[in-house]
Amino acid sequence: MKKQHRRCTALIAAAAMSIAFAGQAFAAVSGDINTDGAADVLDAQALTAYLTDSGELADAASADVNGDGRINAVDLTLLKRQLSTAAVQPIPSAGDNYVSAITYAASSVTLYNAAGEIVDPANAENVTVSDGTYVTVTKPTTDGTNNFGDINVDGECANGQLKVSVDKTAYADAEVVINMRGLTLSNSSDSPVYVEACGGECVITAKKDTVNTITDGTSYENADSSAGAIYSCDDLKFKGKGTLIVNGMCADGIVSKDDLKIWNGLITVNAVDDGIRGKDSVRIGDPDSTDYSGLSVSVTTQSGDGITSTNDSDTSKGFVRINGGTVSIKSYADGIQAEQAVEINGGDIDIYTYQGSNFTGSGSTGGSTGGWGGFGGGMDGNSNKTDISAKGIKAVGLYDAAGTTWQSAGNITITGGNLTIDSSDDAVHCGGDMSILGGVFTVKTADDGFHSDHSLTIGQGTATTFDDVQIYIGKCYEGIEGVTINQNSGTVFIVSGDDGYNAAGGADGSGSSNPGGWGQGGMSTSSGTLNLKGGLAVVNSASGDHDAFDSNGALTITGGYYCANGQEPMDYDGQFSNNGGSYLSMQAGNTQLTTRYSFVDSSGRVIVSFVSASGAGATTSNCTAYSGGTVSGGTAVLTNSPYELYFGGTLSGGTTVAAGSGSQNPGGPGTRP
Repeated sequence: MKKQHRRCTALIAAAAMSIAFAGQAFAAVSGDINTDGAADVLDAQALTAYLTDSGELADAASADVNGDGRINAVDLTLLKRQLSTAAVQPIPSAGDNYVSAITYAASSVTLYNAAGEIVDPANAENVTVSDGTYVTVTKPTTDGTNNFGDINVDGECANGQLKVSVDKTAYADAEVVINMRGLTLSNSSDSPVYVEACGGECVITAKKDTVNTITDGTSYENADSSAGAIYSCDDLKFKGKGTLIVNGMCADGIVSKDDLKIWNGLITVNAVDDGIRGKDSVRIGDPDSTDYSGLSVSVTTQSGDGITSTNDSDTSKGFVRINGGTVSIKSYADGIQAEQAVEINGGDIDIYTYQGSNFTGSGSTGGSTGGWGGFGGGMDGNSNKTDISAKGIKAVGLYDAAGTTWQSAGNITITGGNLTIDSSDDAVHCGGDMSILGGVFTVKTADDGFHSDHSLTIGQGTATTFDDVQIYIGKCYEGIEGVTINQNSGTVFIVSGDDGYNAAGGADGSGSSNPGGWGQGGMSTSSGTLNLKGGLAVVNSASGDHDAFDSNGALTITGGYYCANGQEPMDYDGQFSNNGGSYLSMQAGNTQLTTRYSFVDSSGRVIVSFVSASGAGATTSNCTAYSGGTVSGGTAVLTNSPYELYFGGTLSGGTTVAAGSGSQNPGGPGTRP
């Protein structure tokens, strides 16, 4: 087995060049890396371990044997020679033509073997070089049995390429590991980094304390008749503790036609079209890790989606999954888009789409004022529409050949994370089922907050669990929308221009009706059902014919606490029943949130307390509530919103809100759904 030593070309900072250890009584010795007072075989082993990323340096200055400000395989070679001259048994070098390091220059590349010796490109075993700066890796760094060592790449070149093309028949499980150690690589006529073939996966590592930049041209087609600054026809993985900047000046930034994984590193993508695209999947955050502090992904697009997975034919593929880290997206179109499913389990996620929630305009596909009840052209009544899909998070689903009838998939599941979304289109939208089971959400949108074409579930706790899901929608057209809406627990705070909750049939007219294109889909034609089972929901609807809670079918309350502020606080076309829930209803019809309201238990202790608009005819059902007063103690939720909510604690002062007049019906069937 040939063992390759990694080559480090990071510049040593001046501070590192003068490392001194307390209590060190001997003079620094060149090559004395372990600081024991002598340069010997142990130091060569320490340097080898460092270059292979399996050890650290006790004395970085002594490791720079030739004093050129770099620690690399050349220093290891010089140290070996120094030890040989001193009659000390040296560590054998590979002494072959297997390339372990590549340094790019303006018009040439220099190849090195594991011993730091220059390899003639004509004799290189595992790479080829053409046109001076076009390098192709032809053999794996691991083949499933043997580890040949990673390939380290550095330097600067304005017209070069790093290509991976490994025979997948000969190396079915081959892996190629590329360590970027300060690489600036551009190409105006091809993808600067191009993975043509790799049986296993290609791993790109941005090494610690290095900045690496990959930039393509503004107009070209690569060998796959496509474009992307980093483009892979096979599985692609990113990791490391360094920085990787990818500029997709022609179309996409990072592309994999199979699975794309980003496990750690500081990755910034600027793209004309899609920022990060993995056909079969995009996965951010190693699922086996618990520490995502070293993972940051930042994406900016001029005309496409931020992060997207595009497989629209296989329900086991075409998904985006985020487990942790920091993800920041500023996209022209959708922030996160998946054909089959989106799953978010954690992380700090910030998404801004198109012109954000301040978008004002009337797209050609919107403008119907018929709403759900009037079915005017199948629109949802919001005239402030974009002609593009600019949703924060979207899962499309499978449709029939005509692209009009939903078949399956298109689900969104969120179990955790801190998500901030400012979108011109729906903040979270899916063609299938939506499950919001955890996480903290701060949302502003020019359209709907959370829209599902089928079922929408909030929370997985008990009726008095208020903090497992925390949703603050400070601006929206409609807040929570689906055919069947189930709120089991959590806290939802909505300021809406129309309905707060809308359980409805019909079709969503947001943008295009073609789900294969913009992915809007259509809601089921069945009647809606709204089931309020637990947690807290506070809705403030704008003045006009707008409802706080609206159901095309049944509206059932079995637990939880609700504040319904709208022209019709609770509107339904089917049966209404309240079998254990508590609510405060008022017909304020405004979104001037100035008054604190508190639900209290029989002992006077605060159950939940929140800020809402004050309105005429405020009444309660199955509860005692106060307006005004001050809450002390308790636990705050939605601390990132302008209106903190509390559960628990003690209320001082306030005025009792009148109980309802014996009826549990807060408004009766409405004239519109």
